[in-house]
Amino acid sequence: MLSITRALGRYATLSGVALTIALGLTAPTLAGSPEAPFGDKVSDAILNYNRATPNIATAGRYGPIAVAEVKALGFVTIVDLRGPEEEGVAANVAVAKAVGLKHFSIPVTTKAPRDAQVSQFAAIVEDRDNHPILVNCVSANRVGAMWALYRAQAGVSAEVAVEEGRTAGLKSREAAVRERLGLPALAQ
Repeated sequence: MLSITRALGRYATLSGVALTIALGLTAPTLAGSPEAPFGDKVSDAILNYNRATPNIATAGRYGPIAVAEVKALGFVTIVDLRGPEEEGVAANVAVAKAVGLKHFSIPVTTKAPRDAQVSQFAAIVEDRDNHPILVNCVSANRVGAMWALYRAQAGVSAEVAVEEGRTAGLKSREAAVRERLGLPALAQ
């Protein structure tokens, strides 16, 4: 508990009592489960949550206090697609390490993830020792872009991959993803 409070450092906005509540009572513990929880088990502190597969979930923004919820939900790994300079990233990384979560950073700063980033992502999500995994960014738009490109690389048709990307949060980055996949632009 003390190490988490230290990890939050200047980002801590809750008192020790509130932090204890956030750590202990936010969500049921699914530590024995190898699967990502369904959305009804996740609080509103984790925006745009979606269970993409039994072992991988996607989300938008959440703060350092919600990292404890991620751990309590049974996740083993976080894959953050935000850049290290983005708001809240440093605090989330510190808390993730303090609570024993694996944390991978793949900063997606372009409209669509690059091939090397998709390959890095594939290596992480295909390693069963990392499951269950929560993949996040700010809104889940980058997550949806990454998911679509990853699924297409894995052999899913480009059209289905884009649909899956939309489910994961793909919105404004879809044009770049469609271009990368050789799909025609959407009619406006």
